[in-house]
Amino acid sequence: MIVVRGSTKNQIMEYLGDGTKLGLRITYEVEPDGLRIGTAGCLRLGEHLLNETFLIAQADTLTEIPLREAVEFHRKSGALATIVLTRVNDPSDYGVAILDEKNAITEFQEKPSREEARSNLVSTGFYIMEPESIDYIMNNEWDFAKDLFPWLLKLRKKVSGFTSDAFWVDIGNLEGYLRGVKWVVDKISSPEHAPSTGSPILLMTDGTALIGQRAQIINPTFIEREVAIENEAIIGQYCMIKRNAQISSGTVLERTAVMERVSIGRNCRITDSVIGQSAVIHDDVTINGSIIGPGCEIGDRVNVLSGTRIWPNVKIRADEIVKGIVASPLETAFYCYTKFGQYTGLLATSIEGFIEALEKSPIESIEFHAKKRDYEKWVRGVLSLNELADRIEDLRRMGLTGEGLRHDLIELTKKWADAIESKDNLVIIARDTDP
Repeated sequence: MIVVRGSTKNQIMEYLGDGTKLGLRITYEVEPDGLRIGTAGCLRLGEHLLNETFLIAQADTLTEIPLREAVEFHRKSGALATIVLTRVNDPSDYGVAILDEKNAITEFQEKPSREEARSNLVSTGFYIMEPESIDYIMNNEWDFAKDLFPWLLKLRKKVSGFTSDAFWVDIGNLEGYLRGVKWVVDKISSPEHAPSTGSPILLMTDGTALIGQRAQIINPTFIEREVAIENEAIIGQYCMIKRNAQISSGTVLERTAVMERVSIGRNCRITDSVIGQSAVIHDDVTINGSIIGPGCEIGDRVNVLSGTRIWPNVKIRADEIVKGIVASPLETAFYCYTKFGQYTGLLATSIEGFIEALEKSPIESIEFHAKKRDYEKWVRGVLSLNELADRIEDLRRMGLTGEGLRHDLIELTKKWADAIESKDNLVIIARDTDP
C-alpha cells in the first residue's frame, strides 16, 4: 500500500504506522512543501512503485462496495482506467458519468443541475488504473475528475464505469461524517453482535468507562474506554464518545461525535455536531450542526448556530452567539504533540507562550519535539530569531532528556527574552503575514 501524505500526514502515520497491525506493508510518499499537487498529479510521487494494475482510494469515503469485483470488472473490460460509480438522488454536488451499453464512460458532467443531469451515477473516489495511465498526466496539478479522465476520453482512451449500490458515503463533510458514524454504530450493534434478544446494546470498548447511575444512555451508541459520564447526563442514539472524554451532569448529546480528551461542562445541549480532540466546552453551551476544532475553548452560555465551523485552538468568550466560519491567525503557531498525531492541547504563538508551553507540556512532548529539531526550526523559521535558535540547537546537541531538558530549555529562553526585553523592549510574536 502506498499512502500519499498531505496536511494530516502526522495523524495518518500515527494511526497506520508501517501497516503491520493491519497486515499491510505501507510506503509513505510526501507531498513537497509549497508545491501544489493535484489528486492525479500525486501518482507521480509513487510512479516508481506502480508497475501493475493498481487501485486508487480517496481517504474521505466509507463504503461496503465490493472492490475485488471492481478490479475483476476492470481487468475484463480492457480499459486504461475504471471509475467506481454509485447512484445518488441529487447529482448536482458531484461529477456525473454517462455510460454506454457496454459500461464504457462516454461523457462527464460537472455538477449539473437536477434538470440538466443525464445520469445519476457519480464517482465514489475509487479508481482502478493501469500503470500506463500515469503517462497521460500532463501536469502535477492535475486532478482525476477535472483533468485526467476528460483528457483520456478526448484521446479516445477507454475509461469504464463499475456501478455498485452498496453503502457509500463521503465523510469529508459534517453530514456525511455523521452518516458514517451512524452506519458504523448500526453495523457493530447488529444482531450478530447483539445479545440473543436482538435488542440494541450499549457499545463500549472495555469496562473502564465511568457512567453515573442516573445518567441516561439511549442505545445504540458507542462509548470508548476511560470515558466519564456524570449523573443526569443524557447520551442519545448514534453518539460516539472517544477515550478520556468527560461529560458533565445535565448535558444532552444527540447524534454527536466527541473526540479524545474532550471536556464538556454542565447543562450543555449538543446536537448533530463533531467536537474535536482536547476541546473544552464550558457550562450551559448550545451547539447545533457544527464542527468544533481540536483544542478549542467555548465559554459559558455560548450559542453555536447550525453550520458553524470553528478552527483549532480558537477561544470563544462567554455569552457569544457564533455563526459561520471562525478562524484565528494560528497557521504559524507551534502545536505541542506527544508523538505523531497526538495533540496535547497546548500551543505557542509568542516567546511568552513558548515558555508557558514548555512549563506545561508532558516531558515526552518536549523530548519528541527536541529530537525532531522542531523548536529550533520554529524559532528560526517563524519568529526569525536565529540567535535563540542557535542556542536551542546547541542545547539539543548536548543530548539532555527528562526534566533536565525542560529546565534548561526554559532557562535558556527566559534569559534570552530578558536580555532582549531590557535592551529593545520588544514583544516577539509569530508572523501570520509576510513582513
